[in-house]
Amino acid sequence: MRITKDADERRSEILDISQRLFHEKGYSETTVEDIITECKIAKGTLYYYFRSKEDILSAIIDRKIDENVVSLTEISDDGSITATEKLVKVIRLLSQSSVLDDSLHGPDNSELHQKTFKRSLLRYTDILTRMVNEGISSGEFSTPYPEETVQLLFCSSQLYDPGVFKWSEEERYKKVKAFFYTLEVTLGISLKAKEQLYRVAGIKKEW
Repeated sequence: MRITKDADERRSEILDISQRLFHEKGYSETTVEDIITECKIAKGTLYYYFRSKEDILSAIIDRKIDENVVSLTEISDDGSITATEKLVKVIRLLSQSSVLDDSLHGPDNSELHQKTFKRSLLRYTDILTRMVNEGISSGEFSTPYPEETVQLLFCSSQLYDPGVFKWSEEERYKKVKAFFYTLEVTLGISLKAKEQLYRVAGIKKEW
């Protein structure tokens, strides 16, 4: 008996299965035929939803970015916590919720990294800038360039992405401390907010 699924369900299933195959076999090693076989669909059905394997990957990335946007918006809209607490939650979310699966990291995927980074930056900027402006209003932060500061910090955070750079634990810890120092300086974080930020982030204060 043929199982009929609506368009959204079928599309989501193709993405789920493709993402699993990319993780298990690697993106380069996964073929369109592999995806068709695992999905138990005709080639024409696959091409009805996606033009190519690259199109599938692009949709997987966009879906993950969409999920992060929802989570970031929830943090931004939470009126029960301070701007500093929101900032810590954002850092934790983005450090634990990488858009690219580990199997997609690598020097041969540099163009993919650039596209993913650009999409993430453009989608996240408004939400993060709103949080920084809230911190400015509350006296926790101080910067004449909230949007640009957000973008610069987002760029620098890529330095300790374990999927891109294989630092040792000691090297990575130094990079993280340097990031938080940069964050303090560029956001003009108050001493009270700084203490809270370091305490919640689990970084030993050194002032």
